[in-house]
Amino acid sequence: MLMIRNLHKRFGGLHALENVSLVLESRKIWSLIGPNGAGKTTLFNLITGTLPADSGKIEFMGADITDMKPHEICRKGIARTYQQKNLFPNLSVFDNVVAGMLKESMEEQRRKERVYEILEFLGLEEKEKEIVSSLPPLDSKLVELGRALATTPKLILLDELVGGLVPTEIEKICQIVETLRDRGYTIFQIGHEIRPIMRTSDWIFVLDEGCKIAEGSPEEIRDNKDVHSVYLE
Repeated sequence: MLMIRNLHKRFGGLHALENVSLVLESRKIWSLIGPNGAGKTTLFNLITGTLPADSGKIEFMGADITDMKPHEICRKGIARTYQQKNLFPNLSVFDNVVAGMLKESMEEQRRKERVYEILEFLGLEEKEKEIVSSLPPLDSKLVELGRALATTPKLILLDELVGGLVPTEIEKICQIVETLRDRGYTIFQIGHEIRPIMRTSDWIFVLDEGCKIAEGSPEEIRDNKDVHSVYLE
């Protein structure tokens, strides 16, 4: 589904990403871990067109998307959430989710039905009229996920979706992510909370100082000495 070849990105003299290559297949949960500053969010920004790559190639569903604009990449079927809250704070839950559908024409009734389907799936159906700025952290994250789902994506990038949540809230997010995979979505997630990453992932990539240092199953990553030396200890 997604193929990244020899991706490079520099900020001045800093190598944010250096010769990174990844391959993602469909209908799985893929995870990206590593210490702060490893280049994880930079990689997401390159995939979604928020930043241009210095060199390398990104292919999605067989098409080269390396130099596409963010809205073009979204139309191709890639959506994302953000580590920092990125919602319309003065709009309602409903309006934030429906914003994800504005890239395509749709009958108003079908648009509403689709929003209600998403809100029900996320457990937000009773909060549709609440203003987003008044929501607790979990609900805010769910609204952002809902807006991503509203774009009808094939691949969803989740940047620290469980960050700052308590264990019961993390459990809910894990269940939702696993259900999305079971429904045919492909998930690519960044996480610092290692337990939910190990639980949900089919495959894990590890970055350190802009370079991929390991990839493998959760069990292989857990036992990898190089990963322990830079991240897990």
